[in-house]
Amino acid sequence: MKKALLVFAAALMSVAVSAQTIVSTDVQKRNVLLEEFTGVGCGYCPDGHARANAICEEYEGHAWAINIHAGGYANGSGYTTPAGDAVHNDWGNSITGYPCGTVNRSTIQDRGQWAAKAASIRNQDAIVNIAAQGTMDLATRTVTMHIEAYYTGNSTAAENYFNIAITQDNILGPQSNYGNYNADYIEGSQYRHMHMLRDLMCGNWGVAIPATQGSFLDTTITYVVPAEINGLAVADINDLNFIAFITESHRNVLNAQKVIIPETAPRLTKVLASQAGECSLQYNFTATVVNNTTEAVNGVVLTVDGTDIPYTVSIPSMSEAVIDLAPYTFTVSGEAVQTCNGTKSVSLKSYTDANSQSVTVNGAAKTVEYGNFNIYTVEGPIHAKVGYDGYGEECSVSFLKQNDCSTLLTAGPWTRASWPSNPQYISQLPNTRYEWLTFSPSEAGLYIFRLKDGYGDGWSWTNDDNPSGVWMEDANGQFINEVWGYSHGISFERYDIYLNITNAGDGTYRAGIDDVAEAVSVNAYPNPASMMATITAGGIICNIDVVNALGQKVSTIQNVNADRYEMNLDGMESGIYFLNVTTDKGVGTQRLTVVK
Repeated sequence: MKKALLVFAAALMSVAVSAQTIVSTDVQKRNVLLEEFTGVGCGYCPDGHARANAICEEYEGHAWAINIHAGGYANGSGYTTPAGDAVHNDWGNSITGYPCGTVNRSTIQDRGQWAAKAASIRNQDAIVNIAAQGTMDLATRTVTMHIEAYYTGNSTAAENYFNIAITQDNILGPQSNYGNYNADYIEGSQYRHMHMLRDLMCGNWGVAIPATQGSFLDTTITYVVPAEINGLAVADINDLNFIAFITESHRNVLNAQKVIIPETAPRLTKVLASQAGECSLQYNFTATVVNNTTEAVNGVVLTVDGTDIPYTVSIPSMSEAVIDLAPYTFTVSGEAVQTCNGTKSVSLKSYTDANSQSVTVNGAAKTVEYGNFNIYTVEGPIHAKVGYDGYGEECSVSFLKQNDCSTLLTAGPWTRASWPSNPQYISQLPNTRYEWLTFSPSEAGLYIFRLKDGYGDGWSWTNDDNPSGVWMEDANGQFINEVWGYSHGISFERYDIYLNITNAGDGTYRAGIDDVAEAVSVNAYPNPASMMATITAGGIICNIDVVNALGQKVSTIQNVNADRYEMNLDGMESGIYFLNVTTDKGVGTQRLTVVK
């Protein structure tokens, strides 16, 4: 590809002015290019995405956003690129928080400043106009772009630089999202990433071009879309966008223009899954088909999980239709731990055109995950320990009957902890302890233990050694652990644990029992460990329950009666375990990683 770009650069500088065909020679206003520095670990970044989208909608056809995943919040996401890192690092210490970004690479700004800067840019005359048109061959995955630029004025720099950004839409993946910003992009447990930077076609900073009044640049470039770009798959080439722009040096985007590529066939843009009700085991699905062609569509055939299904649907030119697919309902199997998750795969196989002719598309498949919860089969009564984070006023729990979503027990919200300097453990905070609850429903059946967080960022403490979450024990001593440390915390407003309770109980529901059992700080070292681990808990250890990552108790060590315990790991397989330690001062939990 580098050789092709060298030819491309030479073509830019050798074309005569008389060849101008699609670019205007009149003075025009500047277009807006907003580059947002973001990352999947940044909970406020979806608010930046939403603000960027609003700017693009306000100046439709004259403003485009590029989401650059870079910096600490993007590490390990798989979404970073060498080009994005270069642009990010070029701003150096100017970046002090995320999300931040630049409007036409003028200066680093907070997301609250983008809209005013975009308005200012749109009011300015451009010294260079850009026009860009293209075609796309789906069969060969080839994009052909014709791009022209004309200078109506002189640049203050001796040379300017031309580049083309490749961005990708409809990437489903993780994203921290405090407060559920940009809610339309949340799809179950995933987030729909849009206009994500995948590469800069002319290198990090582009190719040098003449920059004087009357200069005219013209190029046609052919790009064969690979199976993946910088490690991220490109299943549907319609998800790619190409944005041509010209800068002075590395910064100051003089103008930008998206390559306009007319579509020749309708396409499937997204598949969504939604829970039928907040306690329902049924999931509903929709598929969105967009018709950006010049003729109406009278029907489509979708391939749903390998089966071709025709749908009678009318989609006028330049519009879209949302198609309801068959729902799916999870049924209780009775397994000790039943994993309920699935993936729906949908593609557009063909459509019926305005002449009632069937046209084959064989479009790329779109997938959506749904469910993502466990059903635990247990025997009541259930004894639960709740460990919320320091913002107790945001946290609450409830116990509900699944079939009618009726509430049987509530606890919380609680009070905010008093914060000493640099707290690391719950036990360091005055008047803070785990909460204890029991429930023994009078009827066997499916129930839900629900955690809520009013802020929407979930529960997690400041140190992995003292995780937040829920620990449960049923009448037979089976353990259920749904816990999180700081580094592997999850964001949620609502988190449900499904319990298939097999026996009828006495109908009691109690909150706050055993409230005097204050949390203690448990320590295990070394951690990770392979042969032996020393357990301490700041007091006399009575018993230790060892629970695996599936919530199953694998062993119990009783009558320790010492201030430390040397634990032999010979019979334990590699993995993550939780040590539930009872002492003379209370109860605590420590995660232990065993490596063989």
